[in-house]
Amino acid sequence: MERYVREWYVRWIRPRIQQAINRQRLKMLWFVWGYWPMLSINTLSIFERAGLIARFLRVDWNIPHSHRPSEISIICKALAERPAHPEEVMLEAGCWQGGSTAKFSIICDKLGYKLHIYDSFEGVEKLPAQMWQKSFNYSGEYAAPEPLVRNNLMRYGEIGVCSTHKGWFSETLAKSPVLAPIRVAYIDCDIAKGTYEVLLGVMPGLVHDGWVFSQDFHIEPVRDLLHDPATWKQFGRGNPKIKRICGNLASVRFGEHSD
Repeated sequence: MERYVREWYVRWIRPRIQQAINRQRLKMLWFVWGYWPMLSINTLSIFERAGLIARFLRVDWNIPHSHRPSEISIICKALAERPAHPEEVMLEAGCWQGGSTAKFSIICDKLGYKLHIYDSFEGVEKLPAQMWQKSFNYSGEYAAPEPLVRNNLMRYGEIGVCSTHKGWFSETLAKSPVLAPIRVAYIDCDIAKGTYEVLLGVMPGLVHDGWVFSQDFHIEPVRDLLHDPATWKQFGRGNPKIKRICGNLASVRFGEHSD
């Protein structure tokens, strides 16, 4: 059914709607059910859960993004398994205009986490053509200036819990791993090179019950990277369990928490 609806939408509806935000608003009529699992977050009151969904819908109405509610719900439920321990943070690598960022900032504020946001704010890194042979060339796409992202966070999120870090991942996370304990890392950078550089900055600080999520599991080089034992050998934690959950989202977990 979903395939037929998508084909109908792509053929008859999308060409008639020029603005991306209006296409997003229309698609939410189909995808909004994906927020339903958030009502089962038992570390928040029922009023807080309903408030989260209401604020997330406001983000969906106003900020263009490329994720589905079902994907965000899974990440929020993972983060909300318990409140934050002292100094724990959530990390987002790749934020575009701040749609997912605003949502994460809201739940981080509720649970006591700080949110660290890493992005070039210049779009996807431009790589040699041969590095795109297995996937679509995203070079330069998803660019948004840092002031726009911060403005969206002020209007629709909780900017008080946010710290932004501008630069290519090779110059930020790969060179300076995060010192704070990381509970959840969310990677949405569209390339294997960037994903690996993020892992270099995340893995040393990932807590024992931490989560890594990739929003790029539909991209073959990213899948190859995550499934390659050589990717994980240097971190000394064994090979993780990698599970595609829904849409383009996959989870990465280690040890006793991998089941």
